[in-house]
Order: sequence, then C-alpha cells, then structure tokens
Amino acid sequence: MSKKDPIKNIRQLLSDSSSYTREEIEDAVDEVLKMKYFINENREMLVRRIEELYTIRQDEFRSIEKADENLPWLNEKRAELDFSNGFWGRYREYLEIEKNFAPEVINKLDRLTDSILDNLFDPTLKITINKKGLVVGQVQSGKTANYTGLVCKAADAGFKLIIIMAGIHNNLRSQTQLRIDESFLGFDTKHTRAFDQRSIQIGVGDPYFGSPIVAHSLTSSIEKGDFTQGAANALGLNFNTSEPIVAVIKKNPHVLRRIHQWLAAQANEDNELGRVIRNKSLLLIDDEADNASINISNDPERQSSINGWITQILNLFGKNAYVGYTATPFANIFIPLDDQNLFPRNFIKNIPAPSNYIGPEKVFGFSPLEEDEASNTVLPIVNRINDYSGFVPDRHKKDDQLPSSLPESLKRAIRCFIITCAIRRLRGQTTVHNSMLIHVSRFMRWQDHIAELVSNQFIYYRRGIDQNDTEVLNELKLTFEQDENGYKSYVSVSQQILDSELKNLDSQIQVHKWSEVLQHLNDAASRIEVKSIHGGSGEALDYFDHKNGLSVIAVGGNKLSRGLTLEGLSVSYYLRASKMYDTLMQMGRWFGYRGGYVDLCRLFTSRELNEWFCHITLASEELREEFDYMSDIAGSTPEQYALKIRTSPDGLMISAINKMRNAITVQISWAGRLVESYEFKKEIPIIDNNLNTLRNFISTLPSNYQEKDNALLWFDIPASEVINFFEGIQSIENLKKAEPKKIIQFINAQLKNNELTDWRVALMSKPNAKNNTNLIVNGGEISIGQWLRTEDGSEQNSNEQIYYLRKSHIISPWDEFIDFTDEEKARALEITNQRRTKPGTASYPKGQIVRNELRDPKKPLLLIYLLDTKESLQFFPLPDGTNPFVGYAISFPKSNFNAPVSYAINEELLDKFDVVEEDFEDYGDDED
Repeated sequence: MSKKDPIKNIRQLLSDSSSYTREEIEDAVDEVLKMKYFINENREMLVRRIEELYTIRQDEFRSIEKADENLPWLNEKRAELDFSNGFWGRYREYLEIEKNFAPEVINKLDRLTDSILDNLFDPTLKITINKKGLVVGQVQSGKTANYTGLVCKAADAGFKLIIIMAGIHNNLRSQTQLRIDESFLGFDTKHTRAFDQRSIQIGVGDPYFGSPIVAHSLTSSIEKGDFTQGAANALGLNFNTSEPIVAVIKKNPHVLRRIHQWLAAQANEDNELGRVIRNKSLLLIDDEADNASINISNDPERQSSINGWITQILNLFGKNAYVGYTATPFANIFIPLDDQNLFPRNFIKNIPAPSNYIGPEKVFGFSPLEEDEASNTVLPIVNRINDYSGFVPDRHKKDDQLPSSLPESLKRAIRCFIITCAIRRLRGQTTVHNSMLIHVSRFMRWQDHIAELVSNQFIYYRRGIDQNDTEVLNELKLTFEQDENGYKSYVSVSQQILDSELKNLDSQIQVHKWSEVLQHLNDAASRIEVKSIHGGSGEALDYFDHKNGLSVIAVGGNKLSRGLTLEGLSVSYYLRASKMYDTLMQMGRWFGYRGGYVDLCRLFTSRELNEWFCHITLASEELREEFDYMSDIAGSTPEQYALKIRTSPDGLMISAINKMRNAITVQISWAGRLVESYEFKKEIPIIDNNLNTLRNFISTLPSNYQEKDNALLWFDIPASEVINFFEGIQSIENLKKAEPKKIIQFINAQLKNNELTDWRVALMSKPNAKNNTNLIVNGGEISIGQWLRTEDGSEQNSNEQIYYLRKSHIISPWDEFIDFTDEEKARALEITNQRRTKPGTASYPKGQIVRNELRDPKKPLLLIYLLDTKESLQFFPLPDGTNPFVGYAISFPKSNFNAPVSYAINEELLDKFDVVEEDFEDYGDDED
C-alpha cells in the first residue's frame, strides 16, 4: 500500500462525503504538506486535483426489466449480508484509497451492483432458477471495475462459484485475472491458486484493508494460466467448500469443454434436470458479451461451439445467473429471444460514463471537424492523414511487398509520443505507464516488419536526443510548437482546450514552454521500448511488473483491438478499417480516462475512419436515447426494446451478418422515426423526372397554405396525394435509405389503422439562395431557394454516380417543428429540457420526444428540399445547368398499432458487409 501519494493522504483526511468546500480541501492539503514526504509539492495543483476529483459526476444508470420474473430480495436480506465487512467493503475502500475513484462514481457503482444482484436471485434459497441480463457501458469506461464489484457482492451474498469469461486471447484473460487477484482475491495467483496465510498479498489483500477474506481461484494470471482439470484437481480443494471459488477463462471451445467436463463430474443425478449441481449457485459473467458468445451457426438446428458450451455450463446448475457486459450491444439485440441464445430476457442496464470519461463524442463528435473548425465539445486531438497508401495499402494481403520506410505522419506520431512522455514527467507523472498504439495490419508478418521500421526510427530520435543533435531536437521542437497542414501543435491543442468548455476535464492542462520540455526529453526517450504484440511474438505488455512505469510503443493487430487495456495510452496511429459498428468501436482503445494528460493525447487516422467513427458515435447515442426513452415507459421489457431496435430503418448495418442470422428477413417500422433521403443518383433523367414529379405534386396542392421565412406549408393533405408523389420519385434501392416503395407500403399499412391520414407538407425554400427554381403554386409562379448540402468526399459514399450528403442529414434541427405553433414549440422545448441528462439547456426540441409524444398519429410531416447541384457537388460535379435534386424527410408520429414492413437482406447488402465473425471452432488454446 503506497503511503507516498499526497492525493491518497489528503483523501484519507476527508471523510466519505462526496462534496467539500474549497476551504475544507485547502485545510486537508495544508495538513498533508506538513509531512516530510510532501514539502516540495505544489499546493495549488493539489487543491485543483482534489477539487476535480470531488466534482466528477455520473448520471444514474437506467434499467429495462422483465417485472413479472423479477423477485426483489436484497433489501430484506441486506442486514445479515453485511457487505461493509465483506468482499465488497474492502473493494470499495480499495477503489477509494488505492485506485483514487471519485466518491460519486463509487456510490453509483454501489447502487448499480445492488440493482443487478436484486434482479438475480437469493443464492441461498433451495429453488430451481435461471436469470439472464446485460450491462451496457462504454468502451474502456471501467466495465472490469464494474463487474468486479458485482463479483464481490455476489460472493458476500452466497454465490459460491463465479466464472468470468474474458475475451478470446490469452493476454486479455491474463490481464483480467490479475485485476481479479488485486480486487477480489487479494493474493497473486502466479504463485498459488488456493488461499493460505503464506499467499503473496496484493491489492485488497494488503493488511491496510483488514483481515484476509478467504476465496480460491481455479485459474492463474500467468499467460498459460487458463483452466485445466489437472491444475483444478492439484489445488486439493473440496468443490463443496463454503468459500467462494472463481475462475477466469477464455471464450475458447477447448477451455469451455474442459471446465464443463470437470463441473459435470461434480454433479449428481436429478429426476427433474438430469445431471445437475444443486448445492452451489453459479454466477457466469461474460465480458465482451457480443464477441464469440452469440450463436453464429449457419444451421438453425445447431449451436455454434462457444455458445453451446456456455449454455451447457449454465444448465449444469439448478441455480444459475448469466450477466453479459459490453460496450457494443448491437449484436446482442439481434439474437433470437430465447435462453439458448443468451438473450438478456430479465434485464438490460445502461451505465452512463462519468463526466471525466473521454468517449467517442469527445474524441470525434457526431460529424468530422474541418481543419479550421473549432469545437467547444470535441477535443482537437484527431489528425487526419493521407500519406499512408504506399506504406500500408487499404486492402493489402499477407504476402504483399512490405514497405521500406515510414510515412511522415507516423514519424510525427513517434515524435508526439516522445514529447508526451516528456511533458508527463514535467508534470510530475514520473512513475506512470505510457503507451503508443500502432494498429495498421492484422498480419503478423506486417506487424513484425513495421515494428522493426518503427524501432529504427525511434532509435534515430533517441540517439539524437542523447547526443543533442540539432536536427533531431529541431524536429521535435517544431512538432511541439508549430501548426502545419492540419496538424495542431501541443501549444495550440492545450490552449484550444483551455479556451473551451472542455477545460474542466483535467485540472493539469497547461501550455508549457519548449525549454521546460527539453529538460525531460532524454529521461523520457531512454525509457521507451518498441514491442510487436501478437500470438507469435513472445512479447507481452507487462505493466504489472514495471512498478515505476512502462513506456512502450506497441505494434499489433487483433490482440490489441478488443478488451485489452493499454495503460497510459496517449498516442494512436490507426488505419485498420472495419465496416462493422461493434468491431470498429471496440478497436477504439483510445477511449477512457486520461487524468493529467488529456491535452497530450493524439490520434492519427484516415478521414474515412474519422467519418465512420462519427457515424457510429451517432448510432450509439441513438441506441442509448432509445433505451432511456423506453426505460421511462412503465412495463417496458428487454424483448420490447430489442424489437424496437430491430425495426429501426437505420438499425441493420451494425454487426457481422452471421450475428444477425434471424434478421435475414427484418420487419421495419417508421413509427416515431425521422426518415431522410441522403443518397441520390446523379443520372440527369432521374433528376429531371423527380423535379417534374414535384412540380405536378405542388401544383395540385390547395390554395390555403402558410408562408414561412423558409418554407411554404400546407395542412391536411390526403395521404393518397402523398403516395402519388412517392410513386413518381425514383431513388436508390437501398435497405438503409428512405426508399419510396417501402414508405408507400408503410403508409398503406398504417392507413388501415386510420393513421397517417392528414399530412402536413412543407416545401422548404432557402432565403437569399444563390440559385432558385420556379414552381407553380396555386396557379402562380413562385421562386424556391435551392439548399446547399455538401457532398461527402469519401469514395466509399460519393462517386460519379452517387451524391451522398456529408453529414447524412438533409434537415436542419428546427425544420422538423416547422408546422408547430409557437406554443407547441415552447412546450416541445420545455419537455426536452425536463428530460435532458446533460448540463445546460437545449437550443431546439428533441425530435424523438416530439414524434412520440406531441405529434398526432394522423398527422405526419413531409419536408421537401431542392438541393443545389452546382454548389453542393464539390467532389464529383455535374454539368452546369443541371436541375436540383429533390430530397425529402418525413417526421412520422408514434403509432398506436405500428404495422411493420418486411425487408429481405439483399445481395447488395451482403457485398457491402461481407465481414463474418469466426466461429472459433478451429482455434487452439494459444490463438492470436
């Protein structure tokens, strides 16, 4: 237990309260500064860091539960469980004193773990029961700390066997075991798996946290420490012991089969359930629950191997609970709603990240920032690069010609890492871990070669620093203080964050002078090593063994892409593309907590990947918003949530095809949704046809329209006329887009229920537009202003044949409420602010709330836009004089009937999303 950290000492002087006055904090700081260890500490910096810790906030978690299967039990038994003196009590103290968790975050974790345990069952009862749930967090947001809290409380409550499935690679399993050693067991399983008084005590086992509490492990933290029957039998442990037993295993069919066979040998024959274990309650925690656990078999009659073994292990126990944890629940929401497929039928819990979490919305935002664009809410740390095509081509093969040199962008990234390590030392962060991630190929041959090139380049910089080489030092100085071609220097980035709303993310953000940084360069560079991390390299990220900090440049692929925590990750160079939301988001190792060095982080990636991350950030946000909305509705169940997401028109391109087997035919409903056209064919006959269709439609509308500043607005237009309009529109036939034929089917289905009968139609007209189109309205000619909607520049989206809107939106935020009165708009804004979980007030109403609560099911809104072909098409232009594109959006109200439309996944979709997750059947124990 470290006693030489001033922050820990100050916190020990403060009690358990989650808020303090500045005066109370200053008094505690002054008391600690009297100690001889700390007389040279910066008083103001300590006060700021403690204030920061006590201002971290976290919203309440949200739940959707199956109430009729939920039997609350915890409060009734809480007094006899005595969590405070058990595994949970010492873990809570460990998080506060040793891990420096904010008080608010610990309190929220306490409430969340109570809620999960209460949704499971009393493990001491003599019953037959099984429960399944899912906990959704964010990437690198602390899920391991979260489920460790559940493990501690479950053990206190009487769950005597706890199995944690941690990823598909040895290194992640080993890392997770080490966390369990530190946070639950209290001893180092490298030396022994069964507790005894001579065990090497670590983490919660430190005598500071009280007398030892006994628990045992069937697995160890060494690389090959996964479950084997030999090791389990060698423990000499009586399976029926009353002390908790834990196992941390890979999701690997061979390992799962071994532990199933060993457990089956402990079972007894039962008339009702066959061979079963009745005297122990099993808690099975599935980390990264969307990866490998789901049934991805091609044969509907057969389970995939890993999924089959998981369900067989659960079925060995008369009392079993399955709790999945993931940051990317897309695939889990698509699995069939039955126990064999591990669907979380009993509960789903959504955990908001604490306010100091650096997540995708802070790194990327919802649309890419341009080079000269500043944001108050997005960190200026992403560097878009375009000089890598000759280094690592996008679709390179294993045996392709290897590169002979590094691109300038990667050399700059290496310089950034050296500078970041130096500044952290300048800020007093001398015994911390520092990591740089280079993730550009999944092939080991390429990874090893690139690691060699990187090592050579790094050695050149290190020698130059050591020898005071003017050229090398000047390169580093320019990287530190000079902006160039879209790259923002350290000076600019730190200053920009200090000038924005993000300055409160980190009390240690400051602009340094080069002369200060220069003094720490040699110390920083001399500690850095380059490692290639994959199954055949023999290298490992052994942070635990480097008590004074490991500084590493890690070159890797799959092993670094999911679950594994890169401690102190500050600089990432990332080019590997995946078209799947869940895979891509999981590869974002740069999300997480960056206390003390938020402004020193850098991400180098392509514009295409930057835009993909923006899309996923938006999709994830919408998934959480949908969850929050349903959690507010009494009686919502996990099945209803899953069904609603499945029927979202935007909810399909989100995971591997084989995780969506049952979604080959999908039912889509647009009730309560905003549907927008944002992809157009550049064929002039189609452009002309659509404009003529619009002319005919507008000319038939009645004379009693309203003139707005930016629109002409009609009320009570019969659905038949809107259907006629869509019958004339030609568009791209694409599953995700607002295809007219499918919209017509949906309208007709809802008309049978007497919904969508009386339409509002807004013909949007840009004031003071550069180009205009004359349309006949009520017998007279009116000039309609054309809108600028920038063309997306990536070849994946736009080309000579396709015009794709850059931000995938045709509407502006207020457009969706154009048919509302001032009173209705005010009411919509009021409700939006009442529901708002983030600080501040909304500047416009939330469309989802308006559609689901304020818009009449009979009265949808159709918005029509003319898009300027000359001004919008910057990358793949059309001839001058081409007519405008006709675009549209529909604000569909909620439905009381919600008749869905069926879609079949077509060949076009399969071609675009041909990435399939492996079944892992053929993998041995030591797979990469």
